[in-house]
Amino acid sequence: MRIVIIGSAAAGVPAASRIAHGDRNAQITVYEKSPFFSCGSCGLPHYLGNPKSDLAAAINRKSEELKREGVDARLCHEVVDIDPVRKQLTVCDGQTGQTFVDSYDKLVVATGSRNIIPQVPGSDKMGVHVLKSVGDLIFLKEFTKTPFVHNIAVLGGNFAGLEIAKAFMKLGRSVRIIEKEQKLLPAFDREVSDRIEKELEARGVTLCLGETVRGFTGRTYIEKVQTNRGNYDCDLAVAAIGVKPNTELLARIGAALDETGAVIIDGGLQTSVKDVYAVGDCARMREQGLRSSSLKMDDLEIARTGLTETEAKQRGIRVKSAMASAYDRPGICPDPNLVTVKLVYDASSRRILGAQAWGRKHVTDRINAIAVAIHAGMTPEQLGQVDFVYSSSVSSIWDPIQVVCNEAL
Repeated sequence: MRIVIIGSAAAGVPAASRIAHGDRNAQITVYEKSPFFSCGSCGLPHYLGNPKSDLAAAINRKSEELKREGVDARLCHEVVDIDPVRKQLTVCDGQTGQTFVDSYDKLVVATGSRNIIPQVPGSDKMGVHVLKSVGDLIFLKEFTKTPFVHNIAVLGGNFAGLEIAKAFMKLGRSVRIIEKEQKLLPAFDREVSDRIEKELEARGVTLCLGETVRGFTGRTYIEKVQTNRGNYDCDLAVAAIGVKPNTELLARIGAALDETGAVIIDGGLQTSVKDVYAVGDCARMREQGLRSSSLKMDDLEIARTGLTETEAKQRGIRVKSAMASAYDRPGICPDPNLVTVKLVYDASSRRILGAQAWGRKHVTDRINAIAVAIHAGMTPEQLGQVDFVYSSSVSSIWDPIQVVCNEAL
């Protein structure tokens, strides 16, 4: 079977690897239009904020791994057209400019998404950028080395924005976060947002909440960012206000898209077009998952899964919530860690709907356990009775999960 994968975005390379391991006889080709294999955009801030990190080594490892697995991975090759009837692709070689036709039995689209830049006056000036690709990373690492880049504005207070802000903080730059909502992390309830806001302000980050970018001023390079509330010095602005799925190829062949422009896939990752599949940021399942996610901000780790209390109420669900803090190991042990968990559950059925947690470490582990409980349809009573591992050196008699479940009784 011949399988072609379009794009080496975060999901493309793992898809090729998984297929190669599962079917040794499959002929797999990956076409990537850029000169780099993607390392996944969520990992880019790490390389931006760490001057000693070796991104080239990480990218080279991927190339070598694919070769060992028998995958034909071609950089600088862009698929410009799909013929789903003949099961053929038109591919442009970016180095020679020549096009050729390739065929497939199964097609996997992993074209990812692109960051949205606010379309305001001055957004075309030098210094307004995004961090989505390896090329973006290379530019930003070099640009921030110049002596005049000191004041940096991060547009967006979501996960991506905070990761980017953290990277510039590590580089010793003055960081300002501009967020149109009245709080950071709009996907979390107020308790979590308040905690992260205090953490950032304590570290010298300026927060401009409830502010919308109106424009950028300067000559060739930006010098100020204008919002509905003021003008601020700005040598570099990095936009993290959202993404747009790269689904133009799929739209042309009639694949069903959702309201965001993402291609709709079923549980088997197939689109509405026969033998055409999609993975990663360009795709959305009809039934969304729990959207579990986490963020590490120096000494603070936060995570969530399922619905927040706000989201549940917006859906018309009558909910209750419980919140509790507990140490993850006995206080007599070295370095005990206080973990706070907020549990959201249905007031009628008492089924757990979601959770958020924060602490210095081991937070994501708790959220993962609660995600399993949500899938199992458990109530706080049932989850609270789970026999978690106890060891005096690594865990408490009562886990923070059990403590918050008891609060819900």
